[in-house]
Amino acid sequence: MVEVRPQTVAYTEPGKPIVTIEQMRRAGALALEKMKEEIHDLDTDNEPDAPPPAPKKQVAANAVRSVERLPRESEPPPTAQSISFSSQTAFTRLADGFDFPIGKGEARGYYKARGFRSHGHLGEDWDGVGGGDTDLGDPVYAIGDGVVVFARDCHQGWGNVIIIRHAYREGGSVRNVDSLYGHLQKILVHRGQTVKRDQLIAAIGNAHGLYDAHLHLEVRKNIAIGMSRNKFAQDASNYYDPSDFIAAHRHLQSSGASTRVAMNTFTHDAKIPWDKLRNYSHARTGGGSSESAYALKKALASQSAH
Repeated sequence: MVEVRPQTVAYTEPGKPIVTIEQMRRAGALALEKMKEEIHDLDTDNEPDAPPPAPKKQVAANAVRSVERLPRESEPPPTAQSISFSSQTAFTRLADGFDFPIGKGEARGYYKARGFRSHGHLGEDWDGVGGGDTDLGDPVYAIGDGVVVFARDCHQGWGNVIIIRHAYREGGSVRNVDSLYGHLQKILVHRGQTVKRDQLIAAIGNAHGLYDAHLHLEVRKNIAIGMSRNKFAQDASNYYDPSDFIAAHRHLQSSGASTRVAMNTFTHDAKIPWDKLRNYSHARTGGGSSESAYALKKALASQSAH
């Protein structure tokens, strides 16, 4: 039953209390106020407790960006003289070109006494234009950036020998060659040492008196040869003509990056009893050959023409 009174309306059911319209309005207002408070509490809970992060550091528009390196490359070693290798590998800077090992990279004051011959003389002999031992003790320079993989007295017909391993980029790939410097009077570097192009590494010698003073230079495609030349084909498949190689690689593109090269590739050399070998002294068999004499005359004629 519904009872209507002035200013008051009530709904009644048997056994239920009467609720007026005024009471319903108040209840609705209370519910709305409570809902607003809950929404405010929810927004407050979602705010971060910590202060907002600092704005990102601005980068200049012309800043240098990092460049992805080619496989097997890394940053250059700290210094040219530092040793950075395990027993198996070493880091060396990619060569930016190659120079002649005497005469400040240009071979000035020297002549090629003997050239490269496949199945014969596998390198070049460089003499001073004064002839004889006038170049004994003259400086020998690294033909390019690399790492020393061999440096010791080999006695017999070699005397003191240095082998440097070079890495350079050509045709989109990184290649390795070894340069050998023989018959040295002094060795000024050691195995594992990184060297730069035109760095002083040795002095011209005569293999403990075996020859007139000269530098024997080889450039090898095959980095497994070491001092065991008789174990490998003695031809252009394993060797470059040194002058031809240098002339073709005087200037190379290089980012200054380094690459890892193998150190222990001379497996046949492990059987050589270095300390038991003798020096072949005072024979003087090579410096006065007819080939050397002809080359000297040609070099002197060329100089006088200029």
